[in-house]
Amino acid sequence: MDKKRILIALCIAAILIPAFSLVPSRWPVGLVGMLLFAGVGTWEFYGLLNAGGIKTSTKWGIGSGLIFVTATWFNALDQHLTYDGFGVSNNALWCVLLIVILSNFFRILAYPDLRKGLESCMGTILGLVYVPLLWSFVVRLFLLGDLSKPGWAAFYVILCMKMADSGGYFFGTRFGKNKLAPTISPKKSWEGLVGGIVFCVIVNIAWWIVSKGHINSAVPFSLFHAIILGFLFPIIGTVGDLVESMFKRAVDVKDSNTMVYGLGGILDMVDSILFAAPMLFIYIELFLK
Repeated sequence: MDKKRILIALCIAAILIPAFSLVPSRWPVGLVGMLLFAGVGTWEFYGLLNAGGIKTSTKWGIGSGLIFVTATWFNALDQHLTYDGFGVSNNALWCVLLIVILSNFFRILAYPDLRKGLESCMGTILGLVYVPLLWSFVVRLFLLGDLSKPGWAAFYVILCMKMADSGGYFFGTRFGKNKLAPTISPKKSWEGLVGGIVFCVIVNIAWWIVSKGHINSAVPFSLFHAIILGFLFPIIGTVGDLVESMFKRAVDVKDSNTMVYGLGGILDMVDSILFAAPMLFIYIELFLK
């Protein structure tokens, strides 16, 4: 077991946990953090595609993605009727998304070689969907509920995923024998998935007890839903891990970046969250409201 990797992960947690549990969600520093993760993650993804010979309009894609994430932030603020700042209505957010996508189609016209323009357009839009669009649901969860309180729903999904990852790593390194997806991610095992579920169910039950049956101030949930989510998070998160592994294996790259020892880049750290956050948002809308 890599002790240095564990120590670095604990140091990151020591920074993120106070940030998520103490800072009111409406503070602009939250938007800065969301844009930082979205921007770096998108840049890393385009780097993966470029490494595989797939051209992208990197600056254009990152810029338009950050515009959409920012618009999502102000749209989430707009949902709170007591908020007096600048907001973005639902219709306006759809318009922003449409403009962002169409602008990337228009970029094709700037290429003398239309074939290269088409390839760049497809790669750029794939990056927009994979990182900024999926990450925008983390923004929505962060601003769900009382804006004077921390972004508990976003913290909840991140905590569940990181604990599921820890359980998967612990069980996988000690007991992993049966490969989960050998052609995509040879190190992942069914035992690791079971470990992730065990850890995540425990965390969910503990959260339900400590929070007195609330994901955050606006979303109550029962013990039944806590257990169901304890199963869903590791499963959906594993799909997210495998999707990124598929991208990396397709272009023969080990990590999206090497900025953090043992953890890779930002994209490697949030790949499971990119899928888990939309899942939780959908679950809340369908079953908890």
